[in-house]
Amino acid sequence: MTVLYITYDGLLDPLGPSQILPYIKDISKHQEEVVVVSFEKSEQLLKGKDVLLSDLQNYPIEWKPLLFTKGLGILGKLLDLSRMYLTAFIIVCKHNVRVVHTRSHPPAQAGLFVKRITKAKFIFDFRGLWVDERVDKGSWDLNRFFHRLQYKYYKRIERKLLAQSDHVVVLTNKVVNEVMRLGSIERSRITVIPCCADYRHFPLATNTHKKEARISLGIPSDAFVLGYLGSIGKMYLLDRFFRLFKLAVNVRKDCHALLITRDTAALKQLIESYLTPDLSDRIHVRSASRDEVPVVLPSIDVMVSFIFSTYARQGSSPTKMAESFAMGIPVIANPGVGDVKRVVDHIDGGYLVDPSSDANLMEVVQNLDKIYSKGGIRLRDVSRPILGLEYASQSYKSVYDKLL
Repeated sequence: MTVLYITYDGLLDPLGPSQILPYIKDISKHQEEVVVVSFEKSEQLLKGKDVLLSDLQNYPIEWKPLLFTKGLGILGKLLDLSRMYLTAFIIVCKHNVRVVHTRSHPPAQAGLFVKRITKAKFIFDFRGLWVDERVDKGSWDLNRFFHRLQYKYYKRIERKLLAQSDHVVVLTNKVVNEVMRLGSIERSRITVIPCCADYRHFPLATNTHKKEARISLGIPSDAFVLGYLGSIGKMYLLDRFFRLFKLAVNVRKDCHALLITRDTAALKQLIESYLTPDLSDRIHVRSASRDEVPVVLPSIDVMVSFIFSTYARQGSSPTKMAESFAMGIPVIANPGVGDVKRVVDHIDGGYLVDPSSDANLMEVVQNLDKIYSKGGIRLRDVSRPILGLEYASQSYKSVYDKLL
């Protein structure tokens, strides 16, 4: 029996090693064979293909990488979708596909096609409200006719995919009722699996780890460090992060900031826009691979995660929170994003604040030491049962057990 897993994100993308590959490997432990179709960037495929193929030899996984089409806009997306359909068709002709597991909306279109021609069980790994996230990120401008047309088309497709799936996986409890409404489906067909972290990959940040990391980054050993981890974009309210930092600097002279991102060029432009040159020696920017993140993350005392709260954000699960908790680092975050409030309250994992006002941020500054005290081994231990990779793996196994 074969599982066909389709993802438009690449296994070699930054997201792949943390949020795709671990789950595929765990699924393969309970199935005869998993065939994976992914879309890879050419430069990443060239650098990482052989290493990944060598790794996958230890699992009953057959990988079918396709090249991601760049620079053709909607035509490129249509080309990739047609190749997705064709590749899926070839695979089902050669393998006894019993389950088709698709990650997000475009692959789910191919997944529904596979279900119709093979009667395979169809798992729609919904992730988030992808159609509306496209609007949030600026990929679709609803003031433009063609973008509005795409939005309306995919909202119809979204309802159809939900209604005809055999099971839906979402990232948050917050979005469950909306998914039930969109697809007119019952609660029993939905499983919540948040973005989890591999707690073996992200060990507890000890004082020794902190000292070594700060030496390598040029951060004073006695500094209080506010942290940022992840992509740069208008959703992430970096202006409010910088405002928090400036308020903190005015109150405590030991305050520094470390921003870990691969988008260093975009970040440096933002720093020039929001911060004065006299603060430059307190701002530290580092690009880090997945293997490097656990090495530099211990430098941070408190992680900051401010995300623009919109309709689509109810389906979001910030990976940075799970990774921070794994290392015993508390977070400062805003409510209105997925299950953030629910999780932070449940594990006493940090501080919740509406970052839109300086008065609220000033309250955070006055409580920084109290927030920091919530970290350590306690935070790691209480968060692991709900955000550890083991929890996600067992949840996926339960989904498959229900269907087979």
